[in-house]
Amino acid sequence: MAQIRTGQDIDHRGVFEKPTAAFRPSAYWFWHSIPTEEVCHAQLDDFKLKGIGTILIQARLAMSRDDYLSPDYLNAYRVAAEIAGKLGLKLGIYDDYNWISGHAGGRTVAGCDAVRERHLFWASSEQAEGQISGIHPPFTQKMGPDIFAWQYEGGRVEWCEWVVASALLHSSDEVGGLDEIVDVITQTSVVRSDDVSCTYAFDGEIKDGQTLTVFISARSTTSRLINYLLPEAAERFIDVGLDPLVEALGNLVPDPVGFVFYDQPAAGFYKWDQISGSLGNSLLFASTLPDAALHSTGQPFAKTLLGLLRDVGPETLRLRAQFYAAYSALMNDAFSGTLRRWAEGKGIALTGHEILPHISAWSLNGGFTSIDPRVALAVDFFGIDAFRHETAVDSNNFIAQLAPKLGDSVARSNGRSRCVVETYASAERTPVRAAGQWELTLETMRAQAIRLYCLGTRQFLWHGVYQSDGHDDDPTPFANPRFDFGPGINFEPWWSYHDLFAQETARISAFIEPAKPRTPVAILYPLQTAFAEGPRHTHATHIGAWCEKLLTQGRDFMLVSEADLATATIESGRLLASGLVFDAVVLPSVTVLETKATLQTLDAFKAAGGVIWSSGDHLSTVCDSAIRDAVEVSVHVEGMPGDSDVIALLQSLPSSGPDLVCRSGNKPWQWVGYEPDGWWRVVLFNDCSTELVSEISFGDGFECEVWAATTGEVNEASTFGRLAVTLAPQEVRCIRLRQVLQKATIQGQLSDQSLLDAGHAISLVDGWSFAPGTGLEFVPISVLSGWEMQGFADLSGTGIYRLTLEIGDEADWVLELPEVNTVVAVWLDGRQIDRRGWRPYRFALGRLVSGVHSLELRVANTAANRYYRNTPYLGDSLDKSGLTAAPKLIPQTN
Repeated sequence: MAQIRTGQDIDHRGVFEKPTAAFRPSAYWFWHSIPTEEVCHAQLDDFKLKGIGTILIQARLAMSRDDYLSPDYLNAYRVAAEIAGKLGLKLGIYDDYNWISGHAGGRTVAGCDAVRERHLFWASSEQAEGQISGIHPPFTQKMGPDIFAWQYEGGRVEWCEWVVASALLHSSDEVGGLDEIVDVITQTSVVRSDDVSCTYAFDGEIKDGQTLTVFISARSTTSRLINYLLPEAAERFIDVGLDPLVEALGNLVPDPVGFVFYDQPAAGFYKWDQISGSLGNSLLFASTLPDAALHSTGQPFAKTLLGLLRDVGPETLRLRAQFYAAYSALMNDAFSGTLRRWAEGKGIALTGHEILPHISAWSLNGGFTSIDPRVALAVDFFGIDAFRHETAVDSNNFIAQLAPKLGDSVARSNGRSRCVVETYASAERTPVRAAGQWELTLETMRAQAIRLYCLGTRQFLWHGVYQSDGHDDDPTPFANPRFDFGPGINFEPWWSYHDLFAQETARISAFIEPAKPRTPVAILYPLQTAFAEGPRHTHATHIGAWCEKLLTQGRDFMLVSEADLATATIESGRLLASGLVFDAVVLPSVTVLETKATLQTLDAFKAAGGVIWSSGDHLSTVCDSAIRDAVEVSVHVEGMPGDSDVIALLQSLPSSGPDLVCRSGNKPWQWVGYEPDGWWRVVLFNDCSTELVSEISFGDGFECEVWAATTGEVNEASTFGRLAVTLAPQEVRCIRLRQVLQKATIQGQLSDQSLLDAGHAISLVDGWSFAPGTGLEFVPISVLSGWEMQGFADLSGTGIYRLTLEIGDEADWVLELPEVNTVVAVWLDGRQIDRRGWRPYRFALGRLVSGVHSLELRVANTAANRYYRNTPYLGDSLDKSGLTAAPKLIPQTN
């Protein structure tokens, strides 16, 4: 992860033309076995050639755990790093085996049982004797037996050291207050236990209308996952998992190996037979937790624990918020803090991402819906990011989602900007998510990358490029490398076109870099509400609704923390926070705030003319104030915010910068930002299936530069009163502009289609022949349906279409291919014209003299039809391959 320079010394135009590794795509390099030096040379050369800028070596499940961090592994790791450095590639240390940072492939807990995960379980009953039994990790079990066996020795979940941590008598109905709860821990003990359950008993009377709730801690004897509350667990992980890598790399640290990347540090999300109450999974436990909780809440640990499960009176929400804040801070410092201090001692950066319950969704908990994120590093995203040197997040599949925007938000809150976004594919045609998406096209991948850049991404991190493509006729997920959240894009038939994707998307990211985004709306990240109310509360869906609907209206936003508001300044009715300027603040179903200082900032902002909207539930608790304060808002939306609410909010705000008006039904994706010197930058991207037209205006006129992401060229500035930008499907434009003082009247048009005489297009339907590869026999074929329907069902590779063209009058011609599945190179008379990896598939053939010409189209599809053969993962039908509509010859006008 290359460091980003800031300031006037950067040649932004030069970086746009030749983007550095900071903007180029990066990738996990999956190792399924220890590679030879020859394999390292061949694959790293290939990655460099295809435009990858940064590589992270990741040992996956197909590799034996015995091989991980072995002498042979460490030697191969150094060899690979040396080769990468000589090629000019950057490297990062992916910090563990498979994923879930901290276990070092099981080495962290081997011979050191004390650092294995320890959890709090509980049971409530009206009986004096009860059990904790049936403990299981459903989140892990869903992934299959191989993942389960990786995380648990012998594939068993077993426990020891059962200890009563708290026992309480309380009303079976409503608890009026903490003083009604009776601590009976001295009368409660574990009377029987084995490796899967325990029985406890209470030596006292349980009266009618009373319930006994007992919390019991136990340490796993078989889990390879660590207790993230223990700094000694992180230290042990460093000793056995990270130091061996750094020592093997030697002088290759910090260049080209400049950072360490952690991934989803989270213990098991356990459930059990007796689980009840408002907390959805077991809590990690350490001896330091009771004192940390007491210091934060001011209440006995036992009573606070009960408040996590049920209402214990007026202090319930405050207790929960303050407990989880202490719990999260303890975990953050023990694990993230220990790693950061180690990384700084080695002169490298710490980055990576926690588990993100909002992955693939806009709702705050719309991704991993089966877990309670409060038990892990999965709620306090702003606090977690404070321990990183660079921000990274996780994203899933190929839709717009919250992760990059929240990543950019926490980065700016902590004095940085933008983020790295890991993107992985999970299956949508089968419940086996690890089957992945070998049907992925380069167009789909590119469209997602551009959306991610518009949402706050600096670098696209692909999961991943593969050492091996696995083996046929074996659908076993993970153990067969082919089905480890594929695709391994370097085994896709379209991989040879990846350099086009890498160069263009890197330029788009570099184009965005010098400017700050125009963000009229700040959305408060309701951390204390998330802690107190839990993941099923309406704050989660309200955040998603505000985010989606603002983007639908073409307006950007940023999430801010309470700490951001506390340090914000107010100027001319605008809120200055996280280095950005806001006209409005939105409170999404916020019921709990940490401090009354937040209220004071909001009051001052509104008094200065700022706009505050809220939705959903009303504020009920301010943790540092006994008074139930209210927020004076401009407008409160009682239910879920709708389109009309968002439109009304935006219409109440002042405008600044260029105006963009869509003249089509749909809106393009857009990113708008400003530079310090008055220039603005605009990215427009059409991910629709039809043409879009946007009109740009800026006061009385503006000068405008078009930065071509495909070539790196920048045209000379022209002055316009208005500029209509026509975007074909999948077309992107990068435009730099600034307002001029004199009135401009020129109505400009920016379009690649203005010189085409579509009325005289010639449809090339007949006469085509086809070969399923170089040197193979040609046969007649239709271009109206894919080759998979014409006898080549299993062909995943490059098919060759040929046509003899007879040109009458000499003219300039453009070849348009309406449907290509998925990439194509056009050859004319034995000479390559160009390559395209996505729409529009339009090729300028130049001036063709009259006579006979040979046209050849080399089309590559995806690997799906080949790799999903004889598996349950193919879906209802074969994937389209090759041409599925007749090509057109279109004359150019003068």
